[in-house]
Amino acid sequence: MRKGFTLIEMLIAISIFTVIVIAFIGILSTVTQVQVQSSSGAAVNQESQFLLQKLQYYVQTASLVDIPTSTPTSTLKLEMASSSLDPTYITLASGTVYIQQTATGTLQPLTSGMVTVSNLSFTRNANPPGHDAVSISYTIAYNTKNIAQSFSQLFQTSIEQVSAATFDTGLYASSNPEPLGNSTNMWSPINGDMYFSGSNVGIGVLNPAQPLSVQGAVQLLNTPQGTCNATNRGTLDFYSPGGSTKDSLYLCAASATGTLAWVNIY
Repeated sequence: MRKGFTLIEMLIAISIFTVIVIAFIGILSTVTQVQVQSSSGAAVNQESQFLLQKLQYYVQTASLVDIPTSTPTSTLKLEMASSSLDPTYITLASGTVYIQQTATGTLQPLTSGMVTVSNLSFTRNANPPGHDAVSISYTIAYNTKNIAQSFSQLFQTSIEQVSAATFDTGLYASSNPEPLGNSTNMWSPINGDMYFSGSNVGIGVLNPAQPLSVQGAVQLLNTPQGTCNATNRGTLDFYSPGGSTKDSLYLCAASATGTLAWVNIY
């Protein structure tokens, strides 16, 4: 005669089964949460990489980073060589990073609604005589209200300019003379031949001691001789009178009688 399970045996079996089910549900929940976190992290990383690539492209192709030095700002202004892109603004609004090309251009999103960006800041770091660099910092998070899906990361990087400033028109100073460079980082000589020392200019002379110092020959263009007067006094004029007379160099100066006249010095 076969005997059935006793009540105690049934209770033990049910308890073991319950423990196994609870453990299985816990494992399944953990795996699901890891998958959700992985999916959120992948979305955040993908959006962040795209944003960094765009920021790198625009900073490196900019002619000038037009923001204060060593002062964090939430809007990046870039001067661009192309008039269709100049200036270019990159800013943050309502969790989305936008780009605006030209002062009247429309805002175009650089991040999607899948993520939200916060604490976006740009800092220009001067690096004379090299190119400026822009330090970028922001926090990017997966856009969800589900705590299980929440994922965020802080990104910090620095991008160095590649292009130098270019000018489509003449370069003019303000009402007061503006220096090029500073006392410790002056601009390089033009073509390696023109140098500046205070108010003196040297052509082929590294440290000019006179208002104009020239190393080598000087060529003056052949121009018609004008009227010698107080306005052009002290000027030199290369004059070709024609005929058998050789070309001569004249100086507008006072003659023996004290009147202004062209004096042939060659």
